[in-house]
Amino acid sequence: MRFSVLLLLVLSGPAPLHGQRAPMNPSKNVGAESCRDCHEEMVEAWEKTSHARSFDTLASSEAAEKMARVLSLKPADIPMTASCVRCHYTHEPLFSVPQPTAAISCESCHGGAVDWIDGHNRKSSSRSERVDLAMEKGMVHPESVFAAVKTCYECHVVDDEQLVNQVGHPAFSDGFEFLSWYSGEVKHNFLVAEPGKSVKAHVGEAQPVPRPRKRMLYLAGKLHHLAHTLAAMARASDAPVDPAGEFIRLENGRYTFAVQHALEVKRLRGDIEAVLNRLSIRQFAEALVTLRGLSLTTGTNRELKAAAAEVGRLTEQFCEQHDGSEFEAIDPILDELEPRVSKP
Repeated sequence: MRFSVLLLLVLSGPAPLHGQRAPMNPSKNVGAESCRDCHEEMVEAWEKTSHARSFDTLASSEAAEKMARVLSLKPADIPMTASCVRCHYTHEPLFSVPQPTAAISCESCHGGAVDWIDGHNRKSSSRSERVDLAMEKGMVHPESVFAAVKTCYECHVVDDEQLVNQVGHPAFSDGFEFLSWYSGEVKHNFLVAEPGKSVKAHVGEAQPVPRPRKRMLYLAGKLHHLAHTLAAMARASDAPVDPAGEFIRLENGRYTFAVQHALEVKRLRGDIEAVLNRLSIRQFAEALVTLRGLSLTTGTNRELKAAAAEVGRLTEQFCEQHDGSEFEAIDPILDELEPRVSKP
């Protein structure tokens, strides 16, 4: 009976706009081994990352065991619990029963492949045709900066207040900065191309992220990070201060969910202002206007939700209108970033 309840949670409905993802439908997943035949180097690179290795380490970590105790779970239950599955695990149907088969996998980022893998593998079509067909069928392809940014923030910003305040989960990934994490943890860009020619081959090492794309990843990351953080705050209801007016700290020493996100909004506002000191970007200026006069407190949920939707719209519009070639002025900021490399 317990398994059935957990499974129903795993197959629950969609997440809200700019919220965390809903758990993937296990029947849509085909597994990383289905990618290995054509993308062996990429799968091998993924296997070295914390995204992959956490399959064997997450449930036994001290932090996870503490959270499991609060939820009256055994650590072995974690890979079947909806709040954990939606970001930390990939399920596949084994003997008609969904089972965890990987941690953060190829399909966690690119989407369940059942509907698009055949078109993606169609050798009779050109690469651009295969990419277009796969995206049409639901593949999250990194060719779209907005799709890449949106996918990552669905997990790296937490929107579940009680998971943070009652269970002790962080409100967001500590130190998360999209470009540096993308350049390090997600290092499987093995596709290469000569100028003016289509991508034809893989090489033995990951290729540098092109400078214009780096700029887009950094800038789009800042805007979408802000959208997700505002949306998370819009879900807050617990009082962030005690009767004496002091910010409440949780048992783990962190501030409450609302305060963590409010401080993150202020930090991101500073980052956006730093960009505008170097560049004139309409969407960034409009994001600051959206923040002006916004009260970062509980009880303003409707205003925060509207602000999140507006900044999300600005992010998508920014990605549609720019390719990064005109943003050289932020290169000194990018040069200070160190790629986040997974520890062995």
